[in-house]
Amino acid sequence: MLLSVRYSQTAATAVAAALILSGCSTAAPSPTPETTTETSASAAPVPAGGSLTEAVSGCGLDGTDGVEMDTAGTNLSIDTKGPRETSGAEISDVRCVLVALEVPKDIQSMMKLTTSTEEPTDAAWGNLGFAWSYSPEDHFRIAIHQS
Repeated sequence: MLLSVRYSQTAATAVAAALILSGCSTAAPSPTPETTTETSASAAPVPAGGSLTEAVSGCGLDGTDGVEMDTAGTNLSIDTKGPRETSGAEISDVRCVLVALEVPKDIQSMMKLTTSTEEPTDAAWGNLGFAWSYSPEDHFRIAIHQS
């Protein structure tokens, strides 16, 4: 019985993570914020396969809370806003960067299926390395390294 309860909690967490990453939610929809030139929704997407710097700029994330890039432009981290946090990036910001970099769907799917019970997960594709984690308290965090 304990095993089935633990499995149900893990499955529920995985479903919640997938819904969050896909932009869906079981909660009532919130009003759509007004789009401004400072939001990533209004920024023109970067040409696919661009650099981390191009992806951040193209998604309108320069100076965004939760988005940090090293001075060389080879390491990017995005920390999304958790339910108890007052600042952080939006999950749509993560999606914008992944699309701009042409990250394959199988890697994006692995990210969507991450549960809070797993250790941080990683993957590599081309000249990009990815490490990410998800927890209900801290939300989604991703680090991308471009060599």
